[in-house]
Amino acid sequence: VGKISGLLLMVALLSSGSVSAQDTEISPSDLRKYALLNEVIDLMKKDLSAEVNSMIKSQDGMTGQRYKELAATKGDEAKLAEIEAKDFEIKFLDLVTELKTERTEAIKLVNQELATKMIGNRGKTYKSIKSALSSDTALKTQYDEIVAAIKNQDNTD
Repeated sequence: VGKISGLLLMVALLSSGSVSAQDTEISPSDLRKYALLNEVIDLMKKDLSAEVNSMIKSQDGMTGQRYKELAATKGDEAKLAEIEAKDFEIKFLDLVTELKTERTEAIKLVNQELATKMIGNRGKTYKSIKSALSSDTALKTQYDEIVAAIKNQDNTD
Protein backbone atom coordinates (compact mmCIF):
# COMPACT_ATOMS: atom_id res chain seq x y z
CA VAL A 1 0.00 0.00 0.00
CA GLY A 2 2.97 2.31 0.62
CA LYS A 3 4.11 1.85 -2.97
CA ILE A 4 0.62 2.65 -4.20
CA SER A 5 0.46 5.96 -2.38
CA GLY A 6 3.99 6.78 -3.54
CA LEU A 7 3.07 6.15 -7.16
CA LEU A 8 -0.14 8.13 -6.79
CA LEU A 9 1.92 11.03 -5.46
CA MET A 10 4.30 10.75 -8.42
CA VAL A 11 1.38 10.80 -10.86
CA ALA A 12 -0.13 13.81 -9.10
CA LEU A 13 3.16 15.70 -9.14
CA LEU A 14 3.75 14.95 -12.81
CA SER A 15 0.29 16.08 -13.79
CA SER A 16 0.17 19.23 -11.67
CA GLY A 17 2.47 21.08 -14.05
CA SER A 18 0.78 19.99 -17.23
CA VAL A 19 -1.41 22.24 -19.27
CA SER A 20 -4.46 20.84 -21.02
CA ALA A 21 -3.26 21.96 -24.44
CA GLN A 22 -2.84 18.39 -25.56
CA ASP A 23 -3.80 17.01 -28.92
CA THR A 24 -3.34 13.52 -30.31
CA GLU A 25 0.46 13.85 -30.03
CA ILE A 26 1.67 11.61 -27.20
CA SER A 27 4.35 13.32 -25.18
CA PRO A 28 6.98 11.46 -23.13
CA SER A 29 5.36 12.98 -20.05
CA ASP A 30 1.95 11.57 -21.02
CA LEU A 31 3.48 8.16 -21.62
CA ARG A 32 5.19 8.25 -18.21
CA LYS A 33 1.91 9.21 -16.51
CA TYR A 34 0.19 6.35 -18.32
CA ALA A 35 2.88 3.93 -17.14
CA LEU A 36 2.60 5.18 -13.56
CA LEU A 37 -1.18 4.82 -13.68
CA ASN A 38 -0.83 1.22 -14.85
CA GLU A 39 1.71 0.50 -12.12
CA VAL A 40 -0.74 1.81 -9.50
CA ILE A 41 -3.54 -0.34 -10.92
CA ASP A 42 -1.28 -3.42 -11.09
CA LEU A 43 -0.22 -2.91 -7.46
CA MET A 44 -3.86 -2.59 -6.40
CA LYS A 45 -4.71 -5.84 -8.22
CA LYS A 46 -1.74 -7.63 -6.62
CA ASP A 47 -2.80 -6.33 -3.21
CA LEU A 48 -6.31 -7.70 -3.73
CA SER A 49 -4.95 -11.06 -4.84
CA ALA A 50 -2.67 -11.23 -1.79
CA GLU A 51 -5.59 -10.37 0.49
CA VAL A 52 -7.77 -13.11 -1.02
CA ASN A 53 -4.92 -15.62 -0.69
CA SER A 54 -4.44 -14.59 2.93
CA MET A 55 -8.16 -15.07 3.60
CA ILE A 56 -8.01 -18.55 2.07
CA LYS A 57 -4.97 -19.53 4.14
CA SER A 58 -6.49 -18.27 7.38
CA GLN A 59 -9.90 -19.91 6.86
CA ASP A 60 -10.08 -23.23 8.69
CA GLY A 61 -11.00 -26.05 6.36
CA MET A 62 -10.25 -24.08 3.19
CA THR A 63 -7.56 -24.78 0.62
CA GLY A 64 -6.64 -22.94 -2.54
CA GLN A 65 -7.88 -25.87 -4.61
CA ARG A 66 -11.22 -25.98 -2.80
CA TYR A 67 -11.64 -22.23 -3.17
CA LYS A 68 -11.05 -22.57 -6.94
CA GLU A 69 -13.76 -25.25 -7.07
CA LEU A 70 -16.17 -23.03 -5.16
CA ALA A 71 -15.32 -19.94 -7.21
CA ALA A 72 -15.85 -21.85 -10.46
CA THR A 73 -19.53 -22.22 -9.53
CA LYS A 74 -19.92 -18.44 -9.59
CA GLY A 75 -22.33 -18.82 -6.67
CA ASP A 76 -24.79 -20.97 -8.63
CA GLU A 77 -26.74 -22.92 -5.99
CA ALA A 78 -27.15 -26.05 -8.15
CA LYS A 79 -23.44 -26.16 -8.91
CA LEU A 80 -22.58 -25.56 -5.25
CA ALA A 81 -24.85 -28.46 -4.29
CA GLU A 82 -23.23 -30.60 -6.97
CA ILE A 83 -19.78 -30.13 -5.41
CA GLU A 84 -21.30 -30.61 -1.93
CA ALA A 85 -20.39 -27.14 -0.67
CA LYS A 86 -20.78 -26.78 3.07
CA ASP A 87 -22.52 -23.77 4.63
CA PHE A 88 -19.27 -22.25 5.86
CA GLU A 89 -17.78 -22.61 2.36
CA ILE A 90 -20.73 -20.84 0.78
CA LYS A 91 -20.52 -18.04 3.35
CA PHE A 92 -16.76 -17.78 2.78
CA LEU A 93 -17.26 -17.64 -0.99
CA ASP A 94 -19.85 -14.87 -0.54
CA LEU A 95 -17.45 -12.93 1.69
CA VAL A 96 -14.58 -13.20 -0.78
CA THR A 97 -16.85 -12.36 -3.72
CA GLU A 98 -18.09 -9.26 -1.91
CA LEU A 99 -14.52 -8.14 -1.14
CA LYS A 100 -13.43 -8.73 -4.73
CA THR A 101 -16.44 -6.82 -6.10
CA GLU A 102 -15.84 -3.84 -3.79
CA ARG A 103 -12.12 -3.68 -4.51
CA THR A 104 -12.57 -4.17 -8.26
CA GLU A 105 -15.01 -1.25 -8.32
CA ALA A 106 -12.50 0.86 -6.37
CA ILE A 107 -9.75 -0.08 -8.83
CA LYS A 108 -11.97 0.89 -11.77
CA LEU A 109 -12.76 4.23 -10.11
CA VAL A 110 -9.08 4.97 -9.45
CA ASN A 111 -8.24 4.05 -13.04
CA GLN A 112 -10.97 6.30 -14.40
CA GLU A 113 -10.04 9.22 -12.15
CA LEU A 114 -6.35 8.99 -12.96
CA ALA A 115 -7.00 8.52 -16.68
CA THR A 116 -9.24 11.57 -16.90
CA LYS A 117 -7.70 13.94 -14.36
CA MET A 118 -4.03 13.04 -14.11
CA ILE A 119 -3.25 12.15 -17.70
CA GLY A 120 -5.68 14.80 -18.82
CA ASN A 121 -7.79 15.71 -21.80
CA ARG A 122 -10.82 14.01 -20.18
CA GLY A 123 -9.44 10.55 -20.86
CA LYS A 124 -8.76 11.08 -24.55
CA THR A 125 -4.99 10.99 -24.07
CA TYR A 126 -5.28 7.77 -22.04
CA LYS A 127 -7.36 6.15 -24.79
CA SER A 128 -4.95 7.39 -27.49
CA ILE A 129 -1.97 5.90 -25.66
CA LYS A 130 -3.75 2.62 -24.95
CA SER A 131 -4.73 2.30 -28.60
CA ALA A 132 -1.34 3.34 -29.96
CA LEU A 133 0.55 0.87 -27.76
CA SER A 134 -1.08 -2.04 -29.56
CA SER A 135 0.06 -0.92 -33.01
CA ASP A 136 3.08 1.42 -32.60
CA THR A 137 6.16 -0.68 -31.84
CA ALA A 138 8.41 2.36 -31.23
CA LEU A 139 5.94 3.74 -28.69
CA LYS A 140 5.61 0.30 -27.08
CA THR A 141 9.41 0.07 -26.77
CA GLN A 142 9.51 3.53 -25.16
CA TYR A 143 6.67 2.53 -22.82
CA ASP A 144 8.42 -0.72 -21.83
CA GLU A 145 11.58 1.26 -21.01
CA ILE A 146 9.59 3.63 -18.80
CA VAL A 147 7.89 0.72 -17.01
CA ALA A 148 11.27 -0.97 -16.45
CA ALA A 149 12.67 2.27 -14.99
CA ILE A 150 9.65 2.62 -12.68
CA LYS A 151 9.98 -0.98 -11.50
CA ASN A 152 13.72 -0.52 -11.02
CA GLN A 153 13.08 2.62 -8.97
CA ASP A 154 10.53 0.72 -6.84
CA ASN A 155 13.09 -1.99 -6.18
CA THR A 156 15.67 0.52 -4.95
CA ASP A 157 13.31 2.20 -2.46
